[in-house]
Amino acid sequence: MYQVLGLAFDGCQASGLTAPFDVFNVVNSIWRHQREEDSDLYHCSLVTATGEPLNCSNGMQMRADFSLDNAPKPDLILIPGIHHLNSHSLLNNLKQLGREQHWLQQQIDQGVTIAANCSGVFLLAETGALNSRSAATSWWLGGLFSKRYPDAVLNKDSLLVEDGRYYSTGSMSANIGVMLRIVEQQVGRQLAQSAAKTMLIDASQSFASPYLFMQEQSEHQDSLVLAVESQLQRDIAQKINLEELAAMHSVSVRTLSRRFKQANGIGLSDYLQRLRLEQTKLLLETTSLSIEQIVDRIGYSSQSSLRRLFQKELGMSPREYRTAKLS
Repeated sequence: MYQVLGLAFDGCQASGLTAPFDVFNVVNSIWRHQREEDSDLYHCSLVTATGEPLNCSNGMQMRADFSLDNAPKPDLILIPGIHHLNSHSLLNNLKQLGREQHWLQQQIDQGVTIAANCSGVFLLAETGALNSRSAATSWWLGGLFSKRYPDAVLNKDSLLVEDGRYYSTGSMSANIGVMLRIVEQQVGRQLAQSAAKTMLIDASQSFASPYLFMQEQSEHQDSLVLAVESQLQRDIAQKINLEELAAMHSVSVRTLSRRFKQANGIGLSDYLQRLRLEQTKLLLETTSLSIEQIVDRIGYSSQSSLRRLFQKELGMSPREYRTAKLS
């Protein structure tokens, strides 16, 4: 039997633990049914610093099975995301996890496999375990991660990275995908596929590229430009009218254009074109919408204009892009 420990702490993201536990529970059920026996493959437990209950970021209270001092030897440790409002609060919350970091370091020294999700990858990186190793994290945290952990190799366009005994993921679906990958490696593909089919899990999306443009363009601190960016992202299918846009934000067209280009390095029209391109890529990768439906949703004038843009920027048609990403 494999011992799985979920490392919980105040403000952790519950789904980073509960979703993997559900996967292992389904795997156990399939295993018992196929073998007609009562023994489980995976035993999942929650461990906290003191063994006391705690509150997750969504308000859910979690009851611990063990403290760090009396936890059994694990085969796998799960690190959930650390709730945060911005970079400052993430780093501040990270500082509060000194005991957890020390315990993790002990487990790392003993060769335990560790899977960290989203901002929880920062806690794993604090131990130095990711130095000279590849890693992934949430797309909006890439810049902060690279700055804080220059010795780690961040794969910006990956949502799931496996390097040795360490798994790091940048999305909820990728975190579930890691559990299936671990099951496949430990027990076999047939059981992992059965669990995926039972839970209707599709963990095929492994690239973060559609989101990276928004991260790159939002690292400035200009409140006016951030507000305009949010509006453009929200109303992506609408035609841009500079005069109306400037009036809505109580500035002149000249001021808006100057500050936008100063913050992003590109003008409003170029920004909107790139935004539409990245959103189109996202829809091609993650939905079954037709090209015609995507054109209507994103705001292109015609399918031919979309094809020309893809050919110019990517050297392929939208259909060829979808085929390449899904193959």
